[in-house]
Amino acid sequence: MRRAIGLAGLSWADGVAGLGGALRLALRVGLWLAGLTLALPLAQAQGATAAAIDATGTTGSAQARFEQALRASQDGHDREARALLEALVQEFPQRPEPRVNLAVLLARQGLTAQARQQLDAALRSDPVHAHAYDQLLALHAHMARDAYARAALATAEPGASGVALLPLTRWPPSFDAAGPGVAAAGSLPASTAAAVPAVAASASTAALAPSASAAPASAEGTGRLLLIALIALLLLGLGLGSAWAARKRHRPADDNPPTQPSTVLISPDAAPEERLIEVYRLIGEERLADALAAAETLAQDQPHFQLGQQVYADLLLASSGQLAGFAQPAAEADVARPANAASLRQEAQQRLQALRERPPKGSIPRQLLLLPATVRHVVAVDAARSRLHVFENHAGQLQRQSSIYVALGSQGVGKREEGDQRTPLGVYHITSRLDGRQLGDFYGPGALPLNYPNEHDRRLGRTGANIWLHGTPAAQYTRSPRSTNGCVVLANEDMTRLLRELQPRHTPVVIAQQLEWVQPAALQAEREKARALVETWRLARTMADMRQLGTLYARHFDNGETGVDGWRTRLTHELQRLGAREREITDLTVLAWHEKGDNLIVDFTEVTPGAGLAPQRRRQYWSRESGQWKIFSEGVFE
Repeated sequence: MRRAIGLAGLSWADGVAGLGGALRLALRVGLWLAGLTLALPLAQAQGATAAAIDATGTTGSAQARFEQALRASQDGHDREARALLEALVQEFPQRPEPRVNLAVLLARQGLTAQARQQLDAALRSDPVHAHAYDQLLALHAHMARDAYARAALATAEPGASGVALLPLTRWPPSFDAAGPGVAAAGSLPASTAAAVPAVAASASTAALAPSASAAPASAEGTGRLLLIALIALLLLGLGLGSAWAARKRHRPADDNPPTQPSTVLISPDAAPEERLIEVYRLIGEERLADALAAAETLAQDQPHFQLGQQVYADLLLASSGQLAGFAQPAAEADVARPANAASLRQEAQQRLQALRERPPKGSIPRQLLLLPATVRHVVAVDAARSRLHVFENHAGQLQRQSSIYVALGSQGVGKREEGDQRTPLGVYHITSRLDGRQLGDFYGPGALPLNYPNEHDRRLGRTGANIWLHGTPAAQYTRSPRSTNGCVVLANEDMTRLLRELQPRHTPVVIAQQLEWVQPAALQAEREKARALVETWRLARTMADMRQLGTLYARHFDNGETGVDGWRTRLTHELQRLGAREREITDLTVLAWHEKGDNLIVDFTEVTPGAGLAPQRRRQYWSRESGQWKIFSEGVFE
C-alpha cells in the first residue's frame, strides 16, 4: 500500500482490498496446516490439564453461567443474559467465548458497533478463533450493507437494524482458566480451515497464530513456530508483505494489534470534512484499525454524511478482506454496491484535491481588485474544485476565513439559458436573505439569492433566474459535486454560518471555473487604473461637463430601462439642475471579470455636499472596447 493517498484513482481502497483478500487465503492455508499438525498434541495437553482446572470449580462455575446466559438469551431474557455475559467478560477478560456471545446479543439488539468491539477483543485474545472470525465477517457485511444504504439514501439511522449471529454453545476448557483462552484446534468449528482473522492483516508474526508460550514444551512446539514462520513467508511471497513489513520495520514490537485502535488524534468536535480527511490520512499511513475507529465515530455522529458512510463501509469490508475496490464489495461479501458510488468517488476526489492544492498563503483571487471597509466579506467559488472560499476584510486586507465543499449544477458551469442546470460564471452580489422556514426543507436553513443574470449576462443574452446559495434537506449532509439545478449548495452547518455572517447587497460573490490566486501587491497597477477611470467620471460630473461625461458611455449602453440616448438625456437634466458642484466618491469596490474582453464591476457611493440630496449607491459595468474603457450599464441600487 502506498504511503500517500492516491488522489486520481483513490487507490488506497484497491490496496486495502487486495491486502485483505489475499491475506485471508494465505492464513487459511497456514491455519489448515497448523490445525493438522497441532490438533492431537493440543488436545492431549488440554486433556491432561482439564481435571486440575475443573477441580478448582472456577471453570465449572463459568461454564454453568455461560450456559445459563445462552438459555436466557434464547428465551428472550436479554437483560439477564447480558448481565451474565458481561460478568464473565470481566472475570475472564482473555476468554473469547463470553465476548462472542455478548457480541451476538448486542448485534441482535442493533448495537452493532459495540458488538464489533467485543468480537475484536475476542480475536485479540485468540487470533485464530474461527467462530469469532465468522461472526465478525457476517457482522462487518451487515454493517457495511447498512452504511452503503445510508451512503446512497441518507435515510437510515445508525444501528437501526439488528443482525442474527450464531452464539457459541459450549465453554471449552483452556490451559489457564484466568489466562488467555487458547481453544484446541480439534475443538474449533469446521470452519477453522476456511476462516481466520483477516483483521490480523498488518499485525506482527505473533498475532498470526496462538501464543507459543501456551503450547506444551515439545517437538511439536518447535514445528508450530516453524509453521508460523512459513505462514509469514507465504504472505511475503504472495506480494502482500509490503505494507505489513513496513509496519514491522517502523513500529515497536509491542505495538497494538490492528483490531485495537490507538487514540484518534483529531477532536470529535472538528468539522466532518476534517474528520473525513483524518480517516484518509490514517489509511495512507496504513493504520487501518485507527482509520476504522475514526470512520465509525464519524458515521455515528454524522449519519447523513454519505461519503463518510461509504468510507466506513469500505473499511469494514477491507478489514475482513471483502473489498474489491472503492465502494466495491467483493463477491463473497454478499453486499450490494451503492448506486451512487461514482458520485461518491467524485466527491472524495474533489475534497482530497482541495486539500492537496491549497491556495498560497496570503493570496487572493485575481478578481478582487479593491474593497472598502464597508464590505466585510467576499465569497469566491472555484468550480473546478467544488470549493467556496469566504474572505474577511480587515481594513482592506483580505484574510481567507474558511474553505467549504459545495455542489454545483448537474450539467456543469457556464449558465446560458433557463433550465440548462448549469451554475453561472461571473461576479455577482447577494441580494437578500431567505429564511428556510418559509422555503421548505429542500433548502435547509435558508438561502442567499444572487443577482443573476447581471448586466454582463444580459448583455450576452443569457436567461434564467433564481440562482441561490442554499442548504440541503435535513436527511442529507451534502450533495454530490454535480447535482444541482444551477445553485451553489452547501452543508447546512456551513449555510447557517453564511446566513449569519454575510450581508445582503454588500457581499460580492465571484464564481469562476478556476480561481487564479495572486498576491495582493500584484494587483496594484490594475487598482490604480480602475481608480483613474472612476476619477475621470467624477470630475466630469463635478464640472457638469456633459460632453466629457458622454464619451464614457458605450454606444450599446443598456441598463434594462433605457439605451444610451435616454441615459444621456437623464444625465444632462441632472447636470443642468445642479450645475457644477463638488462630488465625492466613497466606499469604492472594484471587481474584475475577463470574458469576451476585460470587464469591471464598480460599486461606489456618490455624495453631493450642500445639494440636499441623499447619498446614492451606484453600480457601473465597464468594458474595454478598442482599447478604451466604456460604461455599458449603470444604475442606482440603494
